[in-house]
Amino acid sequence: MKTTLYVSRELLEEAMALAGTQKITEVVNLALNDFIRRRRLERLADKLGREDFALTLSDLEEMRRDE
Repeated sequence: MKTTLYVSRELLEEAMALAGTQKITEVVNLALNDFIRRRRLERLADKLGREDFALTLSDLEEMRRDE
Protein backbone atom coordinates (compact mmCIF):
# COMPACT_ATOMS: atom_id res chain seq x y z
CA MET A 1 0.00 0.00 0.00
CA LYS A 2 1.37 3.39 -0.90
CA THR A 3 0.96 6.07 1.77
CA THR A 4 2.31 9.56 2.28
CA LEU A 5 3.78 10.21 5.73
CA TYR A 6 5.25 13.27 7.35
CA VAL A 7 7.83 12.16 9.87
CA SER A 8 10.72 13.73 11.68
CA ARG A 9 13.84 13.38 9.54
CA GLU A 10 16.00 13.08 12.67
CA LEU A 11 13.87 10.25 14.09
CA LEU A 12 13.81 8.46 10.76
CA GLU A 13 17.57 8.73 10.30
CA GLU A 14 18.25 7.50 13.83
CA ALA A 15 15.84 4.58 13.40
CA MET A 16 17.47 3.62 10.09
CA ALA A 17 20.93 3.76 11.69
CA LEU A 18 19.83 1.61 14.64
CA ALA A 19 18.13 -0.87 12.30
CA GLY A 20 21.14 -0.96 10.03
CA THR A 21 19.18 -0.12 6.90
CA GLN A 22 18.80 2.73 4.45
CA LYS A 23 15.33 1.60 3.36
CA ILE A 24 12.56 3.74 4.78
CA THR A 25 9.90 1.08 4.16
CA GLU A 26 11.92 -1.49 6.08
CA VAL A 27 12.45 0.72 9.12
CA VAL A 28 8.78 1.80 9.20
CA ASN A 29 7.68 -1.86 9.05
CA LEU A 30 10.14 -2.76 11.81
CA ALA A 31 8.80 0.05 13.97
CA LEU A 32 5.18 -0.95 13.37
CA ASN A 33 5.92 -4.61 14.14
CA ASP A 34 7.70 -3.63 17.35
CA PHE A 35 4.83 -1.34 18.39
CA ILE A 36 2.26 -4.08 17.78
CA ARG A 37 4.34 -6.70 19.63
CA ARG A 38 4.74 -4.43 22.65
CA ARG A 39 1.05 -3.57 22.82
CA ARG A 40 0.05 -7.24 22.53
CA LEU A 41 2.45 -8.11 25.35
CA GLU A 42 1.00 -5.32 27.48
CA ARG A 43 -2.53 -6.62 26.90
CA LEU A 44 -1.46 -10.16 27.71
CA ALA A 45 0.23 -9.00 30.91
CA ASP A 46 -2.93 -7.11 31.88
CA LYS A 47 -5.05 -10.22 31.32
CA LEU A 48 -2.70 -12.50 33.24
CA GLY A 49 -1.92 -10.05 35.98
CA ARG A 50 1.46 -8.68 36.86
CA GLU A 51 3.97 -10.03 39.30
CA ASP A 52 6.91 -8.16 40.71
CA PHE A 53 9.92 -10.41 40.52
CA ALA A 54 12.79 -9.44 42.74
CA LEU A 55 15.63 -11.54 41.37
CA THR A 56 19.22 -10.93 42.30
CA LEU A 57 22.20 -11.55 40.07
CA SER A 58 22.99 -14.71 42.01
CA ASP A 59 19.39 -15.92 41.49
CA LEU A 60 19.76 -15.46 37.74
CA GLU A 61 23.13 -17.21 37.68
CA GLU A 62 21.68 -20.16 39.60
CA MET A 63 18.74 -20.38 37.17
CA ARG A 64 21.21 -20.44 34.26
CA ARG A 65 23.21 -23.25 35.87
CA ASP A 66 20.03 -25.31 36.32
CA GLU A 67 19.27 -25.23 32.60
